[in-house]
Amino acid sequence: MKKINRKIILSLMILLASSFAFAKEGNESAGVERYAIYIGSNIGGKNNQRLLYAGSDAISFQKTMSEIGGISQQNSILLLDPTKDDVDNAMQTISAIINSKSSNLKRTEFVFYYSGHSDEYSLLLGKTTYGYSELKKAITEVPTDVHVVILDSCYSGNFIRSKGGQRQKPFLVDDSSVVKGHAYLSSSSSQESSQESDEIGSSFFTNAMITGLRGAADSSGDKKVTLNELYSYAFNETLSKTENTSTGPQHPNYNITLVGSGDLVLSDISNSDSILMLSKEITGRVIIRDKNGKLVSEINKTSEKPVYLALESGQYGVTVIGENATLQGNFTLSPKKTYALSNTNLSPAIRVANRTRGDDGEEVTDEEAEAEDEGFDFEYENRSEDDFAYVPFMFSFVCDEFHLALNKDIITSVGIGLLRVHAYEADGALVAGIGSEAVYINGFQGGGIYSFAMDVNGAQGAGVFNFARDVHGVQGSGVFNFARDVTGVQGSGVINIAHDVTYVQGAGVVNVAAGKVNGVQGSGVANFAMGLRGVQGAGIANITWGESSGVQGASIINIAKGDFDGVQVGLVNYCSGESGFQFGLINISKNGVCEVGASLTTDERARITFNSGMRYLYAVFGCAVPLDADYDDEYYLDDKYVDVIMGLGTRFKLAMLNFDLEVMANEVLIPKEDTQWYMSTRASVGVTPIKHLNVFAGFTMAFESEYNRGAFERHKSNMKFTKRGITVHSEFDFGVRFSFN
Repeated sequence: MKKINRKIILSLMILLASSFAFAKEGNESAGVERYAIYIGSNIGGKNNQRLLYAGSDAISFQKTMSEIGGISQQNSILLLDPTKDDVDNAMQTISAIINSKSSNLKRTEFVFYYSGHSDEYSLLLGKTTYGYSELKKAITEVPTDVHVVILDSCYSGNFIRSKGGQRQKPFLVDDSSVVKGHAYLSSSSSQESSQESDEIGSSFFTNAMITGLRGAADSSGDKKVTLNELYSYAFNETLSKTENTSTGPQHPNYNITLVGSGDLVLSDISNSDSILMLSKEITGRVIIRDKNGKLVSEINKTSEKPVYLALESGQYGVTVIGENATLQGNFTLSPKKTYALSNTNLSPAIRVANRTRGDDGEEVTDEEAEAEDEGFDFEYENRSEDDFAYVPFMFSFVCDEFHLALNKDIITSVGIGLLRVHAYEADGALVAGIGSEAVYINGFQGGGIYSFAMDVNGAQGAGVFNFARDVHGVQGSGVFNFARDVTGVQGSGVINIAHDVTYVQGAGVVNVAAGKVNGVQGSGVANFAMGLRGVQGAGIANITWGESSGVQGASIINIAKGDFDGVQVGLVNYCSGESGFQFGLINISKNGVCEVGASLTTDERARITFNSGMRYLYAVFGCAVPLDADYDDEYYLDDKYVDVIMGLGTRFKLAMLNFDLEVMANEVLIPKEDTQWYMSTRASVGVTPIKHLNVFAGFTMAFESEYNRGAFERHKSNMKFTKRGITVHSEFDFGVRFSFN
């Protein structure tokens, strides 16, 4: 209610300010006025993954339209993670502002931008939804002549599907013209998902829209971006950037039904605080980043005429990837100035992805260039038999005698060398006392000290060191292994390091997987992994970074930094995420439970507990002792015992209150007698008046049967009842807990 009241008050203030600030005398026309609502919603309900950039996309879109789109801050409303009611309130507020100012205007325009989750029928706004039909009606009721709707969300093509997605007529640029109608732009078709990218820190569609509005879409070169230019640019850029993604290509859609003449201008580059001009001789892919390295704009400049980009003042770096060269440089944009960037301002850069091979100008990919640098030959299948020599059996004491003598790459079945053996391809076994090298191994490679292969389809083994770019079978080493990709099994007596591990990686001491671990990683001492999608086990410690799921098991400590949605089993478990399960003596998690409590019970006992773990599943350890026992008298044993508590609990929170339910196994330690066990359950309610301090009251029920009656011989019980041979001992306790979180 407070949130809604604040919005109502803010809306009234905007309405009153607008009434005075924009009042005009007489009947003089005030031209065109634009208004907008920008919505960014990262939350799409419990069944949808939280987005990362919907909110920042909405903020960036508002900033762009404010700078060069003619929409002032007073005429716009920004909503982040709103509900349906918030959107409706914003519609009412913007309508009130429009009604207060539109009497002397020739035309009014309304822009509705949304970035977030949606399905085939509605926008998904957290726990609420906004149906497309209802949304269309609400937008139509905003009292403007033109309605421009931009939806960057999954299946958003369904919003315009009923109209067929066809442009009916061109429309205005001249503010003396009369125009009415709508323009609907969606980021994807009715059956496609919309995608965002960590590399650009935005969704593909919104990034293309903003880049286009800032000048990349200006195909006419008049420093103005029209709706037709923007849609054409955004369509091509979004499609090209998503064609090779795992989700698949994304096709923006549109429906335009505006009556008028000309074309609707959405941004004016000349209104920017500072302008970058790409001179006509610059052609190719132009990549612009700010001083922090964040991608600002990426355009494909093909025309031999200047391109003007509206950017903020500041320092930038630029890379131009042309057909024959790559150029790099830095520049500074000053306020109220236009900076002309030409080839004279840039310096040649080292080519990797677009370099030529020989004189034919053939282009090679990044992977090919990197592999060539390491001796890997992608043109093997295109080479003739004259380029190779087959030697059934080869050996070498120091260097490659066969290779030097024949001046050809060697293909062999068996190679043996005391110091070094080198072959292009080994279809059998390649063994060396100190080193062995091969581009392809289709059998076994072994070295007493050193082994190297670009690709191994069988087994590679070394007494000291192994390296393989790809291992599709088994790699083993007495001391150290490294593999860029491991699809089978990698094992080492001391250390394993793998870029990606799909199945099993094992080491006697340490495992390191710098990418994804999709199978099992095990070590006698420690494991390190950037990501985990399987099982990670170590005798001492497990550590993983980034988003991970699966199982971490260690005898001492597990550490998961980042979002962890799995199971940790160890003496000490640490997780910086908020989901998953922890089983151990000490469990620490973000927004979890980590607290010490003390209480007095109605059965005259003192109870001390330590709770730690996730909020919905935490571990309970503690003890309870009778208050009236004389522990100083070692001969008076009748009233002495210690009740050791071990169990699991779950917690539900409501404002300042918390409700706990615990199930515990209790071990009764009695001097000079056998240990006794019994089970108990406990429910409690607590209140947190100040941070870190919780005051609570609990109710415990302990269960006595014919098998554990000895556990209750010294247990004073003021409340108990028996039914079907089971005696239930009940007690209340009252105390405080101190939280470390």
